[in-house]
Amino acid sequence: MRTSTVQPFRSSSVAPQRLAPRRSLARCKAAVSPAALTDIEKQALATYKSSSSSPSKADALQLLKRAAATKSVPAETVEGALLALEQFAAQEKTGSTPSIAGSWRLLFGTATKFRPFQYIPVKEDFVLDEADKTVVLESTLGPFEFFIRGVMASWRPESGELQFQFTKVDIHFAGNKVWEVSPKSKPKTYTFFHVSPDMACARSSAGGVALMVK
Repeated sequence: MRTSTVQPFRSSSVAPQRLAPRRSLARCKAAVSPAALTDIEKQALATYKSSSSSPSKADALQLLKRAAATKSVPAETVEGALLALEQFAAQEKTGSTPSIAGSWRLLFGTATKFRPFQYIPVKEDFVLDEADKTVVLESTLGPFEFFIRGVMASWRPESGELQFQFTKVDIHFAGNKVWEVSPKSKPKTYTFFHVSPDMACARSSAGGVALMVK
């Protein structure tokens, strides 16, 4: 099971809110400034810019879509494209972030700096339930299935911030539940800087960026 794509984030005392209705157009947010880049991230951003003849929001999105479809783009370049998109989003002035409800397949994450594992090697879905205010990280590894369950603390469309906390882990083997544990975990946050009907990009407050698709 790979769970490193969702890391511990900052805590929240905000009461749960209803998720905003889904919108058809993709939007990037400027309400939250991008995090200061690490030296590794600066190098990744430079690698992306040097590989593109015209770095732009459209170019970064095109590269990320190709990476999601084929996993053929070098991991460092994908990380750089995500960071560039985050910066372009911070420069824009737009309305609320579209709804993030649904099941998102986590394809790429930089919580680990070991680049071969940044393309997530297992099936891993981040499921956000609007009605029940729940979150589940579902991972599959051979006959094992892992369900890391939690609750939404808040969703802020104006800043793209989703705050949540994991509360229980269920482990299934060959379709049967074999173990359950209630871990001690801290509240977490994903800040979405791009959301479209089929792709989302977010930064964790513990560091790192992630690429997800529906």
